[in-house]
Amino acid sequence: MQRGSAGDSLRGARLVLATIAVALASFMNILDTTIAIVALPTIAGNLAATPSQGSWIITSYSICLAVVLPLSGWITRRFGEVRTFCAAIALFSLTSWLCAIATSFNELLLFRALQGCSGGLLLPLSQSLLLRIYPPQRHGLALAIWSITSSVAPVLGPLLGGVITDRFGWHWIFLINVPVGVVCAVACWTLLRSYETAAQREPVDLVGLLLLVVGVISFQLVLDRGVELDWLASTEICVLLGASVLCFGFFLAWEWYEPHPVVDLSLFGHRNFVTGTFGLAIVYSVMVLATVTYPIWLQTVMGYTATWSGLVMAPFGLGPIFLMPLVGQRLQFWDARVTISLGTCLFAAALYLHALSNPDTTAGYVAGSRLFMGLVLPLAWMPLMMLALVGLPQEKMASATGIFNFVRMLASSLGTALAVTVWDQRSIYHRERLAEILGPDTPQFQQTLDLLSQRLPDAQSALAALERAVSLQARTLAFDDVFYLCIALVLPLTLCAWLLPARAFTPGAAA
Repeated sequence: MQRGSAGDSLRGARLVLATIAVALASFMNILDTTIAIVALPTIAGNLAATPSQGSWIITSYSICLAVVLPLSGWITRRFGEVRTFCAAIALFSLTSWLCAIATSFNELLLFRALQGCSGGLLLPLSQSLLLRIYPPQRHGLALAIWSITSSVAPVLGPLLGGVITDRFGWHWIFLINVPVGVVCAVACWTLLRSYETAAQREPVDLVGLLLLVVGVISFQLVLDRGVELDWLASTEICVLLGASVLCFGFFLAWEWYEPHPVVDLSLFGHRNFVTGTFGLAIVYSVMVLATVTYPIWLQTVMGYTATWSGLVMAPFGLGPIFLMPLVGQRLQFWDARVTISLGTCLFAAALYLHALSNPDTTAGYVAGSRLFMGLVLPLAWMPLMMLALVGLPQEKMASATGIFNFVRMLASSLGTALAVTVWDQRSIYHRERLAEILGPDTPQFQQTLDLLSQRLPDAQSALAALERAVSLQARTLAFDDVFYLCIALVLPLTLCAWLLPARAFTPGAAA
């Protein structure tokens, strides 16, 4: 029997405090997926690891996060929702402290893996708990608050990571989680105990659990190491990919007939859930892709520092903070299909602005294009998220949010990995084309060389400068191609939106 239904939702100051505690726990977890990226060289150097080994600090976290996400529903049913959430916050805080005091690289990898396991529970349970403590007519606001943490945290992560590492040392990117986590755990347990769900001592599906864990780990390793090992040209990648496909295939076959499955596959029988989940997965993966690749281009081509690239990227966060709640509340009056279609078209326009980047692009243009993307993102994000949960019973919400976030995170990893590969391949293509245009026998080559020779001391320096200019231009043209590909992925959502209902009926409300 479950307590704390929508009918006796929290009110007043208790609701505000509970919202802040749950949202902060989610924000802390999502922030940790990106905050360590800029600190990797420093951490690897301090713990006597190579740069390639340093990347495992991110990989170990993301793999364990991906493994636990689809299991969150089963874990919640077994131990109770509030109890599991508070325990996950406590474990996240503890492992953050252990990461900060790690004395060896292997210790840090172990603690990061445990941190990822606890983070895999924080993400979906924070979403389902916010839906439970808010009345049905305000679920749009609840989802908007949760969406702010999901969209803003990945952008702030690299910026905060760079500032904290430069000023205080890499240990503090983990230590800042400890006091925040302790306060959140105490507040959530104090305020949300009446919302605890009954624990169900159902049998453990060990076969399904093993197949899922091996399949997710194998596929995540494919995504993390595919670019480095040249994808299917590597035997290791082929083996891992084959293992993941086999495990997922056997997992689906096994779970379909298992009376106590670890993942509730019946959720995929809801058209709204499937359409909304995969639609938002595309939007989120493109958003993350832009967040990851833009700073790389700014630093490698434009010569920005890590701090400055973070600063010009930061305006993106203003749109979700102010517009997510507004859109979430207004969707009870707007036609969600029209909102999604308009939002995806404007989102594609924002991507087009990104695709117009060139070596003469100013910092103001970058900041403006990022601000525009943040302003239009809520129009696509909020209705897709809300409609994905239409008609789902309350007891399935933890499982639904777990699968929802698993698909979203996996899509972002897949999208980023493929984008980096496309960027590299198109860079080679554009470099070859530019080399043909500026061949030694062409008038363009001689004209460019003459101009460079007037500014540089000798012909050798002029040739080196020309070579660098060609490489940077090729990288920029390939960078633009990545965003044209993103536009091609986003625009079909304008049609898919019409598979969804017109009104964003909130979860738990009578449709």
